[in-house]
Amino acid sequence: MNTSKQAMPGISLLEVIIAFAITSILVAVSMPNFKDYTARARVSEALQQAIPAQNALVRTCMENNRAVVSENRDAGYTYRPSLPERDFIDRVELNADCARKRLSVTVWTFNTGASPNPIIEWSAKIPKGVTAEVFEPPYYWTCRVIRGDFAHLPPECRKRYRKS
Repeated sequence: MNTSKQAMPGISLLEVIIAFAITSILVAVSMPNFKDYTARARVSEALQQAIPAQNALVRTCMENNRAVVSENRDAGYTYRPSLPERDFIDRVELNADCARKRLSVTVWTFNTGASPNPIIEWSAKIPKGVTAEVFEPPYYWTCRVIRGDFAHLPPECRKRYRKS
Protein backbone atom coordinates (compact mmCIF):
# COMPACT_ATOMS: atom_id res chain seq x y z
CA MET A 1 0.00 0.00 0.00
CA ASN A 2 1.33 3.39 -0.98
CA THR A 3 1.12 5.78 1.93
CA SER A 4 2.55 8.90 0.29
CA LYS A 5 0.12 11.80 -0.13
CA GLN A 6 -0.05 13.57 -3.46
CA ALA A 7 -1.03 17.23 -3.68
CA MET A 8 -4.61 17.64 -4.89
CA PRO A 9 -4.84 19.96 -7.89
CA GLY A 10 -7.41 22.75 -7.56
CA ILE A 11 -8.13 26.43 -7.81
CA SER A 12 -6.66 28.72 -5.22
CA LEU A 13 -8.53 31.60 -3.63
CA LEU A 14 -6.15 34.04 -5.31
CA GLU A 15 -7.06 32.68 -8.77
CA VAL A 16 -10.78 33.05 -8.02
CA ILE A 17 -10.30 36.66 -6.89
CA ILE A 18 -8.30 37.52 -10.03
CA ALA A 19 -10.93 35.94 -12.30
CA PHE A 20 -13.69 37.85 -10.49
CA ALA A 21 -11.77 41.14 -10.82
CA ILE A 22 -11.23 40.65 -14.57
CA THR A 23 -14.90 39.75 -15.09
CA SER A 24 -16.01 42.80 -13.11
CA ILE A 25 -13.83 45.10 -15.21
CA LEU A 26 -15.18 43.65 -18.47
CA VAL A 27 -18.79 44.04 -17.29
CA ALA A 28 -18.16 47.63 -16.17
CA VAL A 29 -16.63 48.51 -19.54
CA SER A 30 -19.43 46.92 -21.60
CA MET A 31 -22.45 48.26 -19.65
CA PRO A 32 -22.62 51.69 -21.36
CA ASN A 33 -22.51 49.99 -24.78
CA PHE A 34 -25.29 47.60 -23.76
CA LYS A 35 -27.40 50.51 -22.50
CA ASP A 36 -26.96 52.35 -25.82
CA TYR A 37 -27.75 49.16 -27.75
CA THR A 38 -30.95 48.62 -25.74
CA ALA A 39 -32.08 52.24 -26.17
CA ARG A 40 -31.30 52.13 -29.91
CA ALA A 41 -33.33 48.92 -30.30
CA ARG A 42 -36.30 50.46 -28.47
CA VAL A 43 -36.17 53.67 -30.52
CA SER A 44 -35.98 51.58 -33.67
CA GLU A 45 -39.05 49.61 -32.54
CA ALA A 46 -40.91 52.88 -31.92
CA LEU A 47 -40.09 54.07 -35.44
CA GLN A 48 -41.33 50.77 -36.86
CA GLN A 49 -44.60 51.34 -35.01
CA ALA A 50 -44.87 54.73 -36.75
CA ILE A 51 -44.86 53.27 -40.28
CA PRO A 52 -48.71 53.19 -40.41
CA ALA A 53 -48.63 56.97 -39.77
CA GLN A 54 -46.32 57.45 -42.76
CA ASN A 55 -48.62 55.30 -44.89
CA ALA A 56 -51.67 57.32 -43.78
CA LEU A 57 -50.00 60.57 -44.87
CA VAL A 58 -48.97 59.19 -48.24
CA ARG A 59 -52.44 57.76 -48.84
CA THR A 60 -54.01 61.12 -47.96
CA CYS A 61 -51.76 63.03 -50.36
CA MET A 62 -52.22 60.53 -53.16
CA GLU A 63 -56.01 60.77 -52.79
CA ASN A 64 -56.06 64.57 -52.57
CA ASN A 65 -52.98 66.46 -53.78
CA ARG A 66 -54.27 69.68 -52.15
CA ALA A 67 -54.88 68.18 -48.68
CA VAL A 68 -53.47 69.83 -45.59
CA VAL A 69 -52.96 67.65 -42.54
CA SER A 70 -52.62 69.48 -39.25
CA GLU A 71 -54.06 66.78 -37.00
CA ASN A 72 -53.81 63.00 -37.10
CA ARG A 73 -57.52 62.62 -37.81
CA ASP A 74 -57.13 64.72 -41.00
CA ALA A 75 -55.22 61.72 -42.39
CA GLY A 76 -57.56 59.18 -40.81
CA TYR A 77 -54.83 58.03 -38.43
CA THR A 78 -55.14 57.06 -34.78
CA TYR A 79 -52.18 55.72 -32.85
CA ARG A 80 -52.95 52.35 -31.29
CA PRO A 81 -50.37 51.16 -28.76
CA SER A 82 -49.02 47.66 -29.19
CA LEU A 83 -48.12 45.30 -26.35
CA PRO A 84 -47.02 47.24 -23.24
CA GLU A 85 -43.56 45.65 -23.24
CA ARG A 86 -43.05 46.70 -26.90
CA ASP A 87 -44.72 50.12 -26.87
CA PHE A 88 -42.13 52.88 -26.80
CA ILE A 89 -44.21 55.69 -28.29
CA ASP A 90 -45.63 58.50 -26.20
CA ARG A 91 -47.38 60.15 -29.15
CA VAL A 92 -47.28 60.56 -32.92
CA GLU A 93 -48.05 63.80 -34.76
CA LEU A 94 -48.74 64.02 -38.49
CA ASN A 95 -48.35 67.15 -40.62
CA ALA A 96 -48.59 67.58 -44.35
CA ASP A 97 -49.02 70.13 -47.07
CA CYS A 98 -49.63 67.84 -50.01
CA ALA A 99 -49.54 70.61 -52.62
CA ARG A 100 -46.01 71.52 -51.53
CA LYS A 101 -45.08 67.84 -51.05
CA ARG A 102 -44.16 68.39 -47.40
CA LEU A 103 -45.02 65.40 -45.23
CA SER A 104 -43.73 64.77 -41.72
CA VAL A 105 -44.36 62.34 -38.91
CA THR A 106 -43.03 63.29 -35.49
CA VAL A 107 -42.57 60.49 -32.96
CA TRP A 108 -42.21 61.17 -29.22
CA THR A 109 -40.66 58.10 -27.60
CA PHE A 110 -40.79 57.04 -23.96
CA ASN A 111 -39.44 54.22 -21.79
CA THR A 112 -36.55 53.65 -24.20
CA GLY A 113 -33.78 53.79 -21.63
CA ALA A 114 -32.34 56.86 -23.33
CA SER A 115 -32.00 60.08 -21.43
CA PRO A 116 -33.77 62.13 -22.67
CA ASN A 117 -36.20 60.01 -24.65
CA PRO A 118 -35.68 60.90 -28.32
CA ILE A 119 -38.09 62.88 -30.44
CA ILE A 120 -37.61 62.00 -34.10
CA GLU A 121 -39.18 63.57 -37.16
CA TRP A 122 -39.59 61.57 -40.38
CA SER A 123 -39.91 63.68 -43.53
CA ALA A 124 -40.84 62.48 -47.00
CA LYS A 125 -38.37 63.62 -49.64
CA ILE A 126 -38.81 63.68 -53.39
CA PRO A 127 -35.60 62.84 -55.30
CA LYS A 128 -34.08 65.70 -57.28
CA GLY A 129 -35.26 65.82 -60.84
CA VAL A 130 -38.75 64.44 -60.11
CA THR A 131 -41.24 67.13 -61.09
CA ALA A 132 -44.63 65.45 -60.76
CA GLU A 133 -47.53 67.76 -59.97
CA VAL A 134 -48.97 65.39 -57.38
CA PHE A 135 -47.34 63.53 -54.54
CA GLU A 136 -46.48 60.10 -55.88
CA PRO A 137 -43.54 57.71 -55.86
CA PRO A 138 -40.62 57.88 -56.00
CA TYR A 139 -40.04 59.32 -52.55
CA TYR A 140 -38.09 58.30 -49.47
CA TRP A 141 -38.17 59.11 -45.78
CA THR A 142 -35.37 60.81 -43.88
CA CYS A 143 -35.19 61.29 -40.18
CA ARG A 144 -34.10 64.22 -38.07
CA VAL A 145 -33.50 64.16 -34.36
CA ILE A 146 -35.33 66.94 -32.57
CA ARG A 147 -34.23 65.78 -29.11
CA GLY A 148 -31.94 62.95 -28.17
CA ASP A 149 -28.48 61.48 -28.48
CA PHE A 150 -26.84 60.29 -31.72
CA ALA A 151 -25.89 57.01 -29.96
CA HIS A 152 -29.57 56.13 -29.59
CA LEU A 153 -30.45 56.54 -33.27
CA PRO A 154 -31.31 53.43 -35.25
CA PRO A 155 -29.14 52.63 -38.29
CA GLU A 156 -31.60 54.06 -40.83
CA CYS A 157 -31.31 57.47 -39.14
CA ARG A 158 -27.56 57.34 -38.70
CA LYS A 159 -26.97 56.95 -42.45
CA ARG A 160 -28.74 60.17 -43.33
CA TYR A 161 -28.28 62.04 -40.08
CA ARG A 162 -27.97 65.76 -40.55
CA LYS A 163 -27.81 68.17 -37.67
CA SER A 164 -30.47 70.82 -37.97
